[in-house]
Amino acid sequence: MRYKKVVTDLLVIGGSGAGVMASVYASKSDVKVTLVSKGKVGFSGNAIMAGGGFGIDGQSASELGIKDADESFTRDRMFDCIVKESFYLSDQDMVEQYVKEGPIAVNKLLEWKDASKQKFLFFKPANWIMSGLSIGKSLRYGLKQHPEVEVFEDVIIFELIKDKEKVCGALGIDIINGEFIFFESKATIIGTGGYQPFSENNTVTDMTGDGQAMALRAGASLSDMEFILAFPTAVYPEHMKGSIYPFIFEYNMRDLKYDIIDKNGEVVNIPEDVIRVSRGGKLSKLITTYYFGKCKDENLLGSHDGWFYDYSQNSVETIDKSFETLYNRFDNWHKHGYYKGESLAEVEKIIYDKKPLEVGMGFEYCMGGIEVNDKMETSVEGLYAAGEVTSGVFGACRVGDGIVEMLAQGMRAGLSAYEYIKNINRLEVEDELIEKSIDKVMKYLDDEDGMNAIQIYKSIEKACDEGFSYLRDEEGMGKALNTINCLIDQQKSIRTKEKSLIYNVELINAISSENLLQCVKASIISGLERKESRGCHIRKDFPEVDFDNYTVKNVVSLDENNNFIITKRKPRVTKIDLKQGKSESVVEYFMDPSLNYRR
Repeated sequence: MRYKKVVTDLLVIGGSGAGVMASVYASKSDVKVTLVSKGKVGFSGNAIMAGGGFGIDGQSASELGIKDADESFTRDRMFDCIVKESFYLSDQDMVEQYVKEGPIAVNKLLEWKDASKQKFLFFKPANWIMSGLSIGKSLRYGLKQHPEVEVFEDVIIFELIKDKEKVCGALGIDIINGEFIFFESKATIIGTGGYQPFSENNTVTDMTGDGQAMALRAGASLSDMEFILAFPTAVYPEHMKGSIYPFIFEYNMRDLKYDIIDKNGEVVNIPEDVIRVSRGGKLSKLITTYYFGKCKDENLLGSHDGWFYDYSQNSVETIDKSFETLYNRFDNWHKHGYYKGESLAEVEKIIYDKKPLEVGMGFEYCMGGIEVNDKMETSVEGLYAAGEVTSGVFGACRVGDGIVEMLAQGMRAGLSAYEYIKNINRLEVEDELIEKSIDKVMKYLDDEDGMNAIQIYKSIEKACDEGFSYLRDEEGMGKALNTINCLIDQQKSIRTKEKSLIYNVELINAISSENLLQCVKASIISGLERKESRGCHIRKDFPEVDFDNYTVKNVVSLDENNNFIITKRKPRVTKIDLKQGKSESVVEYFMDPSLNYRR
């Protein structure tokens, strides 16, 4: 036997918010919980990248005793906002779970941040800003209050093990010592986060869709995979490339006005009423993506593939006051004059000198993922999922908070899995099933020549940048899909130069590349099926939002021969009827007063 066996009742995969919350809420005296993290708990996953904030409704916050919460932003209003922001694609039972249980889960995080002496700043109606490090430390503190939870760090889970129709655990490899580990469990929760296939993104580097792809191979389905969210990101100065400071400026320096100009010095034509309802608000990401995509398509971006923020209309006094406001807030977590370790001195100088800043877009979040219900159950017995790895809450556009999603869903997944485990007997898993999965990994170490995983990654990024980015069409997506199909065949021939199992980065990339390719294929075929624009899926050949024909979710699964198949279903409705008719564009949808949208 080539592996170590760990027997547990509940296996939780993922070391960020969803995984920690699931582990804590499932941890009871009669259940053994094991959490496995790809990195260090609290310091891996996308939560560590947080630079903005999160919020709940003011009504719930007030009921929890949070001082100064604005009760006028009610639970019903929050529900209404999310459904409309999703372009009516959210499963409303999932939104109800988010609205009802999100505040409970957030309150638990606030308890942990107080106990671990982390700093969160409160703003009405019930929002907090903080650093990703503060969240990570709070989560790590919370987990440490439950020493009964068995924790494995630096272990990559690469395959779910399924006996007949039930998931019975998962197989992983310890990055540090190269040991294969089979975690045998009565139930498994996936909380591994999202995926990103583009060259410019604002996520940690290993958002490769491991959880989505493993669940897909185990028989679960994915939906909403065509919807991926982006927001303003620095492309210049060079040392700030990838920083989200332009977005932080927009939210925290609201008196600092700016025009967006193209490479020719012309102001990008964004109507004043669109700017008024979006800039510095929740719709900013979607609206900016829409107009950025148009500029990119018209070859109006600069030398670093960005457009330009022109702050020249501001007085020195306004600039002084704006930077003072920013630093008064962010000095709580960052060295004065810095954001996440990078000096803003050159950025400040450019603004004071009345010169434009080149700003691009980076992708940060995928609305799509594993299909679950409001108990976080997948279609596969014994398998649950929580957080960004799932679909359901945000539909076509995430304007709500991913942090609340991961906390609320992690809590619910833990509670649901605990109830399931109480009535389940353990199954003895055939050794042959595990050995077969090990063989698949060991093939990457064969002596024969083959592809390099980094080549595969670069090719994925190029295909998605060119054909599946901010503004899409049939031809571009078709070319991207052809490339991805070729890469799926080539991926099977990846071979590593390093033959050891111990901290073999080539091997890690080889394993992850299969997962990323499967997620990308699911996304592109979903995009080709959606012959309209909706949320973050913006098509220049089909610019209208077609509520009559496309208020459906594209559901991707694998058949018995591992071929991708798509079916369609309506979103689950509990309170708000699905919209009918058409809107001229994703922007015009929000500008329609009959929508009665009020965030």
